[in-house]
Amino acid sequence: MANAGVVSAAGDAAPDAWKALVAHRIRSYATPGAPIPHMPEAPTSAALYRAMVRLTCPGPGSH
Repeated sequence: MANAGVVSAAGDAAPDAWKALVAHRIRSYATPGAPIPHMPEAPTSAALYRAMVRLTCPGPGSH
């Protein structure tokens, strides 16, 4: 459900944002000494801004 929220909120403004959530989850389950996957690059500031605008200004047909 958390990942669905990230995908829904980020939409096409930051389509790979979900990868950071998944990476954080995988890292949180790692045992001491286990190899930890790298974190993907964060969305750009512009992409995050577009995602926030998308959330506050729904498009036509929204209720």
